[in-house]
Amino acid sequence: MKTLKYMSMVLAAAFLMMSCEKHVIEFDARPASDVALVQFHNEIPVPTGTAYNFLKIELNGVDVTHGNKVTLSSWNTIPTALGRYYSTNTGPATIKLYQGTSFNLVYEQTVTLKAGKQGLLLYDYNQPPLVVTEPDNFITDRSTFDTDTVEYVRFFNLMREAPGVESGLLLQYQYQYTLHPLYTLEDEQKGLIPEGKNVGDATGDATKSPWLNLGAPVAFGENTGWQLVPVKKTSYVSQGSARVDYRIKVTQGGEVGTTMTAGDNLLICYDRDANRIVNGYTDYWTGTIGRRYYHFFSGYRTVTPGVDIVQFTEK
Repeated sequence: MKTLKYMSMVLAAAFLMMSCEKHVIEFDARPASDVALVQFHNEIPVPTGTAYNFLKIELNGVDVTHGNKVTLSSWNTIPTALGRYYSTNTGPATIKLYQGTSFNLVYEQTVTLKAGKQGLLLYDYNQPPLVVTEPDNFITDRSTFDTDTVEYVRFFNLMREAPGVESGLLLQYQYQYTLHPLYTLEDEQKGLIPEGKNVGDATGDATKSPWLNLGAPVAFGENTGWQLVPVKKTSYVSQGSARVDYRIKVTQGGEVGTTMTAGDNLLICYDRDANRIVNGYTDYWTGTIGRRYYHFFSGYRTVTPGVDIVQFTEK
């Protein structure tokens, strides 16, 4: 019994000594400043459908779609979650895109990646992606107003005349918003609110602003940088959102009646949504206060599937 007692004491002491040893916890992570953070923007102008979707994407040999669990469809972006990126090493990177359920390798290009956030704009099966980095002309001032504040929009010109033919047109993106959707504190101070109405009530006034330039005109492959757009919200006690209208003018190149209308030099093109030639490309989006949006204008101006603007919430 004594032997058993002493053996138990020795084992207990050994256990205590083992419990007191230091265990170094290692975190398998790298500072974000040392890696490239990547988003894929698929602006290759093809019809929508599973046959054209990228069901497998390899970035430097790593399957970022995790065995067909993530799909990059046409006119879309991954990761889809707001503010998410794939991480990889900086320097030369190989991109392989596999299309359809048979996983046909249809794209293999090399691109140089830098540290930090960047988007890869896929626009042609035979060309490396255009790389757009963040931040770039990034506006940090959050100007606020009474019933409205602002969003930021960054317009990209990826339009081509036809497959393999870059457009030589210089495009000016413009926007227009409703000037006075709600009664404001300023209206109250000036005595402009009718009897029976209060601050925050709808005015019923649908008057819109003049068409305003969103940045400077841009050629193929260029973008406007971040530009401030007012969002006159339609609900007073809320974060708020509102409709903003957009259109595209041609400022250089082309001929009236061929690539522009005779009126405001608006772009004539094959509209993917309308599925026809339109005499002046226009569109509208709902803008939410405080958001930052990419507007990708891509596709073929003269042939199907045509051109379209895709809005992606960057922040």
